[in-house]
Amino acid sequence: MNKMRKITMLSMLLVIALFGVPSCAPTVSQQEYDRVSNELSAIQSQLASLQEKLAEAELLQAQNEELNKQYDAVKSEFETMQAKYEELSIEYEELNKQFEELSKQYDIIIERTAEINEEDVEQAIFKLINQERKDSGLDELMWGKYLYKEAIANSRNMATNRRLEYSDRPSGQEVYWATGHSTTDGIANATLIILKNKAHYELNFLVKGFNYGAVAVYKSGEIFYITCMADYYK
Repeated sequence: MNKMRKITMLSMLLVIALFGVPSCAPTVSQQEYDRVSNELSAIQSQLASLQEKLAEAELLQAQNEELNKQYDAVKSEFETMQAKYEELSIEYEELNKQFEELSKQYDIIIERTAEINEEDVEQAIFKLINQERKDSGLDELMWGKYLYKEAIANSRNMATNRRLEYSDRPSGQEVYWATGHSTTDGIANATLIILKNKAHYELNFLVKGFNYGAVAVYKSGEIFYITCMADYYK
C-alpha cells in the first residue's frame, strides 16, 4: 500500500512538472518530454498492475478469512466429537467388562448343563448304592427295566406337583430332589448322603434278597427329581 502511494505521488509530481511549469520557464526539449512521458506511462502501468495484485490479495484475504471461519467451525465440531468419542469409549469399556462377566457366567451355566446329564446321574447314584451293598457283603443289584419305568413316572410326578412323593409300588424306595450342584458326582454323593440318613435306608436298599434296582432322574428347571428303587423283581 505504501509503495502504491509513492508511485501515485511520483506520477502526480511528474504531471505537475510537465504541465504546471510557468510559461516563463525554459522550453522543455522534445527528447526530455518523451523521456518523462515514457517513464510516466511505465509508472502508470506498474500502478495498474499493482492495483490488480492488490485486488487479488484482498480477494485472497477474504477467502482466507472465510476458510479460517470454516476451520474454526470444523475444529469446534471435531473437539465436540472427540469428547463424545471419549465418553463412548468409557461406556464401551464398562459394557465390555459387563459382557465379559456375563459371558463367564453363561459359560459356567452351559458347562454345568453339559456336565450334568440325567442318565449319568442315574448311573452314578446306582453305582454308589451297589458299592454300599458290596461294602456290606451283599450282591450288587441288577438294573430293573420295569422298576425304572415306575421310578421315572414317579420322578415326573414330583416335578409336575413340585413336591416329594412316593410310587404306589410296594418296594424299597426313597425320593429326593437336588439343586445347586455343578457336577454329576456332586448330585450322586449328595443323594447317597440323604438316603443313608433316612430311617429305612437299610430296609430299602441293603436287603439281602433284593436282586434288582433302578434310579430315575427327571430334571425340571434347575431341580433334579430323583426316585431310587430296589426289589426282588425287575
